[in-house]
Amino acid sequence: APLVFGKPVRSRNAVKRTSTRASRQGPGSGYDAQVNDEGHVRGRYAPSPTGPLHLGNVRTALIAWLQVRLVGGTFVMRMEDLDRPRNVAGSAEEILDDLRWLGLDWDEGPDVGGAYGPYNQSERDEIYEQALAALDQAGRVFPCWCSRKDIAEASSAPHERNPVYPGTCRDLTAQEIAAVEDRKPDRAPSWRYRTVEGGITVQDEILGSFTQNLQNDVGDFVLRRADGMWAYQIAVVVDDIAMGITDVLRGADLLDSTPRQVALLRALDAPIPRFWHVPLMSDALGVRMSKRNDAESLRSLRAAGWTPQRVVARLAASLGWDVGASISAAELCTELRGQSLVTLLRELP
Repeated sequence: APLVFGKPVRSRNAVKRTSTRASRQGPGSGYDAQVNDEGHVRGRYAPSPTGPLHLGNVRTALIAWLQVRLVGGTFVMRMEDLDRPRNVAGSAEEILDDLRWLGLDWDEGPDVGGAYGPYNQSERDEIYEQALAALDQAGRVFPCWCSRKDIAEASSAPHERNPVYPGTCRDLTAQEIAAVEDRKPDRAPSWRYRTVEGGITVQDEILGSFTQNLQNDVGDFVLRRADGMWAYQIAVVVDDIAMGITDVLRGADLLDSTPRQVALLRALDAPIPRFWHVPLMSDALGVRMSKRNDAESLRSLRAAGWTPQRVVARLAASLGWDVGASISAAELCTELRGQSLVTLLRELP
């Protein structure tokens, strides 16, 4: 059953690059799937309904599906729709329809239900409240009234795109908090996670070891914004815990977020899933595919008359897998049986 975290919180409301703020080395642990206490793999794909899936999104979905299906696990579909201003009406339904047309299936999800629902993040507010309450009771979060402008002005590098939080509200006393509330009666605080000194190392199955010092490289990060919107970091962690996810396979652009998620998992006394960060797909010009760049979408290929088998073959070819011009998702899964998916993915350029 889903975890229950506690009482409502107090108060109101291309991966190839080497980051200068982190280090990465070595291969992953060498086996293909983590299992839970019952010996069963649970993986997931979690798109955001902000428009049509481009081929890079679809390739990641295909790999996530293969990773689970190759070991006889449970595949979960979860809709990450917390960013309501960016959500596109009807997009969630189109995404599910496109993935099902491609030949993917899922055992749990918004449209099929399951024991760990609801599977839309927008319907999971209560469980995020419980998790924040547990962190609050443990002294791991604090309210912050700083605006982005305040943080930029206080930063030692104010022109950075994401300056490190300087800790302005981190150690406010009760009297100081009361004074801030008096000065800013109409401003609700955000809630930040209190980082600790030292590095957090992620052992990624594909990219190897990645270490980040949260206090120095990221700072105390937001879990809930001042407008009440939940941050990606806490929502994805709480959902993965509550849904019993053992394997997190997603795009390599999210590797930098993973140490923050590991910190939250540890703070909530939860098991650490196995992480697989897969390379991002580029277009014919070598530009990384993104919705922002109007990258080629699965829906547009459908409209142009492509078959699911042709799309799957194209995605497989982009991974260096020679499967011919046409193959279904199910046939590709059969072709890969007996091979190590993690080894195949590590061999990608």
